[in-house]
Amino acid sequence: MIKKTSTLIIILGVSILHAQKPFLAKDIHQYLKKENPFYYQAIGEQYIAKGREEFYQGSLDTQIRAKYDKKDYPVTTGTYQEVELFKSLGNGIELSMGYRNAYGTQEYNNIKTGKDGEFLSSVKIPLFSVLYDISKNKVDIKTAQMSRIQAEHKSDLNLLKLYFNISKIYYQLLLQKELVQTQEALTHKAHKTREFIIKQVEVGSIPAMMNIEIDQIIIQREKETLYQENNFKIVQNIFLQYLGIDKETFSKQFLLPSLSLKNRPLPPLLSAITTALDNRPDLKIIDFELEKLALKKSYNNITKYPKIDLKISTLYDPINQEGYKLSLNFNMPIENRKYSGMAEVLKKEKLMKKSEKLKLIEELRTNIINLFQKIETKKEAIQLSQQELILVERLESIEIIKIHEGVGNLMFLNQREITVLKVQQKLLKDYYDLLTYYLEFDYLTGKI
Repeated sequence: MIKKTSTLIIILGVSILHAQKPFLAKDIHQYLKKENPFYYQAIGEQYIAKGREEFYQGSLDTQIRAKYDKKDYPVTTGTYQEVELFKSLGNGIELSMGYRNAYGTQEYNNIKTGKDGEFLSSVKIPLFSVLYDISKNKVDIKTAQMSRIQAEHKSDLNLLKLYFNISKIYYQLLLQKELVQTQEALTHKAHKTREFIIKQVEVGSIPAMMNIEIDQIIIQREKETLYQENNFKIVQNIFLQYLGIDKETFSKQFLLPSLSLKNRPLPPLLSAITTALDNRPDLKIIDFELEKLALKKSYNNITKYPKIDLKISTLYDPINQEGYKLSLNFNMPIENRKYSGMAEVLKKEKLMKKSEKLKLIEELRTNIINLFQKIETKKEAIQLSQQELILVERLESIEIIKIHEGVGNLMFLNQREITVLKVQQKLLKDYYDLLTYYLEFDYLTGKI
């Protein structure tokens, strides 16, 4: 007895381990991983942007430069050795320090050093870049940083769209499953009617022609069931491609729940709009575009001034002691059309981006208002459809009674049953619409 009980417990344990569980909309998240090509396609740009940011940060890397020349010509000889550490700063200042040793006649310069060589250091200062704390390197790095954050927000937006689309297909799959079941139920009704008709024909209560009529109805309904099953399989294939699993694996692990009415409380309209304005990734993307334009404007502003580079170089010779050199480079375009042209471009781009943001905000506000209206209307329509279903089912029951009492008509019964089917399917589609409206609400308010 104990052995049988242990065996039963093991069998039950194995059954529980392999039992199917309902697949819910929230379960979609566990399949949105980097291995999923649809998921990676949605987020991959942020990794490219991250690499691009590191690339531009490389402009501030410390560099080592080395040079060696040795010549032995018939008339002249000489050697030249130099090693230098070079560093650019974000504000445009360039620092360097190194060592060089020159002996004999140099080919491209007249540098001469003592036998022990000399130590060098220099600092190059672009005056207006330092004054306004901006340079091309700084613009490139900050732009790359903002582009990386933009790419992250773009990934969030893509994931919003991806989850919305997959969830909508998921609910469409539940709807198709219910449509198949209602069509099968309709076919089952025809088979039950056929059993009754066969018995009545045998006893001579009704004409034999009704056998042909009911067979024709069954064929029509089986054909429609076939079409509905095909629609279900097509939607299932589309859904499973997003999850990256095959039909057999999914069927072993999961059951599809019923599509039913699900009401969920919504926040007040103004609160929903505020949440959307705070969360929407596309609005954040535009904000960073405006920041990049402001950065470009700051850099463009220094181009209206002359380019003045001050360079101070010092050297130390172990024998001849120290020395220095001061250099000043001045460059200024007379017309300065680069500045004025770019200033106009940046001004217009800023206006465009602001207009784009305002347009998006207004569209978002309108879509949320309309969505609230659609949800309320759909809820009222569902209540009316539920009442209608009760009525048409009562009429169907009356028609069945009339058939059984011998005063009914198969054509009228067929019409009543089809009417019930249409109302059932319309109600299911209303459930589906309401669920997709809730999905759309999450999408518009930036919730995944």
